[in-house]
Amino acid sequence: MALVAVILLTVSLSLSALIFGAHLALALAQYTPTVPFALTRRVLDRIIVVLGWGCWLGAVFLAIWPPDRHDGPDTWRGRAVFSCVFAPVGCFVRYYLSMYLNSRIPAFPLGTFTTNVFGTIIEGVCYDLQHVSGLGAVVPAALTGCQVLQGVMDGFCGSATTISTWVVEMNGLSKRRHAYVYGLASVVVSLCFLIVIMGSLLWTRGFAEAVCG
Repeated sequence: MALVAVILLTVSLSLSALIFGAHLALALAQYTPTVPFALTRRVLDRIIVVLGWGCWLGAVFLAIWPPDRHDGPDTWRGRAVFSCVFAPVGCFVRYYLSMYLNSRIPAFPLGTFTTNVFGTIIEGVCYDLQHVSGLGAVVPAALTGCQVLQGVMDGFCGSATTISTWVVEMNGLSKRRHAYVYGLASVVVSLCFLIVIMGSLLWTRGFAEAVCG
């Protein structure tokens, strides 16, 4: 019941936000300032590229020399740093898979579907590794390993998987039955993979407590 509630709330709230945002954008269109295309392309885009690469390199350096102390209470920064390191990889994976695969089947965005399922699989594997003794659980020395796995989950998986694009694509499909097939397939396939990946560990060895949880 909790699973069904989460799915229903997530989908319904996302669709409601999409529709409300579209109506709000239309209502405020005449009051919203626009940035000239030439300025965006020649100046802002280049500045953002430099800032993006600079921030990512800064996160990499902080990951090499993590600011956390294993014996202190302040252990959130490692997870945040590793998330920033892995996030661009997830963005590129989603972008290129969508670009090359979405056009293959007009009624089923295959690229987004593949990315969402793949990100879900990685999420489940990382969760399992976090809850195995010695890798990311129980032993205090496993703190960095647990933070790396959390960074992959929050950064890579969070950037690769996308509820927003998924909802936009479902809403934009020409026929309702295509939207239902696409939406149900995404949820059911991803859930089946999680049952196999996480359930097999839980039902055989059980979960240990993650040190970075």
